Amino acid sequence: MSQPSHTTVVHKQRPMIDESEVLDLIGRYGSPVHRTYSIQADDYIRSYRWQPTSDRRAEVVFAIQNPAGQIWLHAKAHYPARIFRLLSGGIHPVEGVEEALWREIAEETSLACTVERFLGLLTYHFTYGDEVAHFASYIFTLCADFTQPRCERDNEISAFCAMLPSQLRDVSNDLRNLIGDRHGWGQWRALAVDLVHEQLTTN
Repeated sequence: MSQPSHTTVVHKQRPMIDESEVLDLIGRYGSPVHRTYSIQADDYIRSYRWQPTSDRRAEVVFAIQNPAGQIWLHAKAHYPARIFRLLSGGIHPVEGVEEALWREIAEETSLACTVERFLGLLTYHFTYGDEVAHFASYIFTLCADFTQPRCERDNEISAFCAMLPSQLRDVSNDLRNLIGDRHGWGQWRALAVDLVHEQLTTN
C-alpha cells in the first residue's frame, strides 16, 4: 500500500511594503499619512536593525483608545525610568499586516478592539557609515472598551498607562530627549508618537 503524500506549504516572504496589501488596507481603513525619514543609526540601533536573518519585515504600531478617548501606552522593564511609548509589534516575513496587528494586540493587551483608521505608513532609512537598513511602521488607531490591558507574554510589558492625545507631545519629547545609548532609539520611537498626536489633535 502506498503511503499518503504530504504536501509542504511554502509561504513566500513578503516585501517590507506590498503595494497591493497597502491598497487593500486603504480600501477598508482609509488612506494613511505616508512619510519617509533618513535616520543616522547609532551602535544601539545597528545592533538589532542589522540582523543576518530578521524575524520581521516591518512593524505594526497601534494606538488603542479607551471610551474616555485616552491612548494606551506601555513600558518595559529595560526602558529608562518613566519612559512610555505606543504599543507595537513585528510583522513576520510571511505574515500579513492585519494578521500581525490582531496577533500583537492579543499578545500585548488581550483587548477586544475595532480598527478606526489606517493612520500612517512611516518608512525609515537607517544609515551607519556606508551601510543602510530599511524598515517601516504601519500605524493604526483602534477603539476598545474600559477593560484594563493585560499582556499575555510573560514579563514582556512592565506597565501600562493611558493618556489623552493632547498629552502625547510630552511622550514624544521624553523619548526625543533621552541621553546615553538609548538616544537614537528615542529619536526614532518619537516619530510614530508625533504622527498620532498630530492626527488625533488636528483632525
